[in-house]
Amino acid sequence: MKTSHSAHRVSLPRALSKLGLTSRSRALLDIADGKVAVNGKIEQNPHRWVNMKEDKILVSGKESKLRGKRYLVFHKPVNVVTTTSDEKGRETIYDVLGSKGDGLIPVGRLDKNSSGLLLLTNDNQAADFLSNPEHEIHKTYDASIEKPITPSDLQKLREGVEIILNGNVYRTKPAEVTMLSKTKIRISIAEGKNRQVRKMMEELGFSVLHLVRISVGPFKLGTMKSGQVREMSADEVELLNEMMKRKRVTRGSRVRKISHV
Repeated sequence: MKTSHSAHRVSLPRALSKLGLTSRSRALLDIADGKVAVNGKIEQNPHRWVNMKEDKILVSGKESKLRGKRYLVFHKPVNVVTTTSDEKGRETIYDVLGSKGDGLIPVGRLDKNSSGLLLLTNDNQAADFLSNPEHEIHKTYDASIEKPITPSDLQKLREGVEIILNGNVYRTKPAEVTMLSKTKIRISIAEGKNRQVRKMMEELGFSVLHLVRISVGPFKLGTMKSGQVREMSADEVELLNEMMKRKRVTRGSRVRKISHV
C-alpha cells in the first residue's frame, strides 16, 4: 500500500524500471529470483514500496547509473507542455524525454508555444537557486514579432513596462534588449513571470510569432536541435556549484560594526 505521495516513492518493480536497472518485463522475475537488494538486504516482495532517492537498490550487485545528482539540458519543442501530465491530453516534456526524464523536475517553465532551453534536475537545491528571482539569473530569448520595432519601443523595454499579472498591474524590471533585425529582438530578463516576454511585447502592441529561450544564466542552448537532450558537462556542473557557493558566501557574510569608545 502506498504510504507517501512523494514523487520518489514507488513500488519496487517500478523503481527498477525507472532507475534503468532492468526492464518492466524482467523486474518481477529478478525480484523473485533474489537478484534485487534494497539497502543491503535481498528483497523478494514485489509489493514493497521504496524511495528511489534515499534507498540503495541493486540488481545482481549493480547500482543504477541514474543515482546521484543529475542535470539535463533540453531543447523543448513547440506545442509541448512543461508538466508531468496534462488533463487535455497534450504532449508533455516527459513524453519527449522518455526514461531520461525519470526523477527529474524542470527548472522553471516554458509555455506551450515557446521553445528552447529548459534545464531539468533532481537537485532541489540547484533548482531553487536557478529559479529564485532574488538571484537575478538572466534568461535570454530570441523573439520574432509580426511588425518592425522602433528604437522607442526598445527603450521602453529597457526601462520596464507595465503588464497585467493575475489581474494586477506589475512593472517589469529593466530588460537587456538587442535588435537582431527589424522584426526580431534578443531580450534578457532577470525575472520569470508567467508568459512575461509575450506580455511585455503585447503591452507595446506587438504579437510574438516565435519565442526561443537561448540561455539561462551561463547555460546555453547552443546548436541543440528541437527535442534534443544532453547531460550537463562536468564544467557546467562545476560552474553551477560555484555559483551556488558564491551566493552562500555572500549571504553568510556580515559587516561587523566597530564602535569607538
